[in-house]
Amino acid sequence: MSITSIDRMACDTLPAPGCTAPAPDALRPPSEPAPTRSVGWVLGALTAAAFASVSVELTPTGLLPLIAADLRVSVSAAGSLVATWAVTLAASSIVLVRATRRWPRERVVAVALLLCGAATLATAAAPTLAVALAARVAGAAAHGVVWALLVPYVAGLVPPERLGRAVSVVLAGPTAASVLGVPAGTALGALFGWRWTLVLLAALTVPPALVLLGRRTPAPAADGAPAAGAWWREPSARAVLRTSIATAALLAGHFAVATYVAVLVTEGAGLSARAVPVVLLVSGLAGVAGLALAGPLSDRRPRAALPATAVAFAAGLAALALLGTHPVVAYAVVAVWGLLIGLLPPVFQTRVTRLAAPAIRDTAGAVAITALNVGIAAGAALGGVVLGRAGVTGLVVLAAALATGGAAVLVSGRAPTAP
Repeated sequence: MSITSIDRMACDTLPAPGCTAPAPDALRPPSEPAPTRSVGWVLGALTAAAFASVSVELTPTGLLPLIAADLRVSVSAAGSLVATWAVTLAASSIVLVRATRRWPRERVVAVALLLCGAATLATAAAPTLAVALAARVAGAAAHGVVWALLVPYVAGLVPPERLGRAVSVVLAGPTAASVLGVPAGTALGALFGWRWTLVLLAALTVPPALVLLGRRTPAPAADGAPAAGAWWREPSARAVLRTSIATAALLAGHFAVATYVAVLVTEGAGLSARAVPVVLLVSGLAGVAGLALAGPLSDRRPRAALPATAVAFAAGLAALALLGTHPVVAYAVVAVWGLLIGLLPPVFQTRVTRLAAPAIRDTAGAVAITALNVGIAAGAALGGVVLGRAGVTGLVVLAAALATGGAAVLVSGRAPTAP
C-alpha cells in the first residue's frame, strides 16, 4: 500500500483540511493534539517498521547453512539464533514496555527500532556464535518493544471505528516480510553472503525510525497508569488476559501443524515433496486475503469478530483431516486455513486494544505479543512430541483440540463493555 493510499485513508478518518471531522475518539486521550494528514506518513512508517523488524527476525532462517559454515558450527547450533528470538521477546516485552511507559510512544518505537538495527549490525560483525547470539537476544528485546507498542500507538492515531482498518495497514508490513522480504534476503545471502544481507536489513530500520523521531505532534505517554507491577489490577486487565490466553491456544494449535507442514503435505495429503512450495504459496496468498478482510470485519463487528474467527479457525484445523481425500480438497482446505491465519492476528490485536483501558493499553499490547509468542513456541514443541508418537493424525487432533479450547473460552466469555 502506497503512502498516497494511506494518506487517503487518513483523510477519510482524520480532521484535515478538506476532510470532514470524525466523532470524538474514545481511544485517544483528550489531551492529545488533533491529528493531521501527517498521520498517513506515520502509518506508512509503522508499516515499514513492521516490515523491517520482521525481516530481521525471520531472514536468518534461510541463511542458517551459510552462518553455520562461516562460524564453524553445526546448522542446529546456528538455529539457536532463531529459537532464542521468541523466548527473549516473550520474557522481556511486558517488563520493557512498563519500564518505558512514561516516555512518548513514537520515540520509544523509533529508538527500539534503531536498537534492533544496531543489534543486527552486531550480529553481522560477530566473530563467534556466542557473540551473534548475544546480539540477537538484544535485537529480540528491542523488536518486542516495537511490536508491543505498534497497535496501541495506532489506536491513538485514528478513530475507534477505523482502528481495524488501520491495524490491517500496519500489519501488511509483516505479511510483506514473510512473502517478499525473507525470500529476497535468502537470495541476497546466496549472492553476497549472510553478513552483508544482515547489514542491508539493519539499514531498513533507519527510515521509519527517522519519520517517527521527526514527528512534531507526538502522542503522550500513557497517563494515570497503575504503578509498575500493578497493571493487572485495572478492571479491563482480566478481559485482556482471558482473550490473550485463549488466542495463544488457537495459535498453539496452528503452529503444532504449521511447523511440520512438509510432513503434513507429504504424509497427510499424500502429495509429493515438490508440492510443498505450492502449498505454502497458496497459504500465503490466502493469508493476504485474510489480512485484507480483518480490518473491515473488526470495525463492523468489533465484539463478534474474534469469537467468530476463532470458531472458524478451529473448524479449519479440524478440516486438515480431509487433506488425504483428494488433491483439490487438500488445496481448498489449505486456502481456508491460510485465510484464517491471515485473519486471526490482526483481529486479535485490534480486539485487545479495544478491551484495554487507556491506562494499560501499552501493557496490553505487550501481553498480546507475549501470548502470540508463547502460542508459537508451545505449539511447535507439542507438535513435535505428538508427531513422533501419533503421526499426522494425532497432530491434527492436537491442533483442533487446542484451537477448540481457545475458541470455547472466547465464545463463552461474558460480553465486555468495550465496543
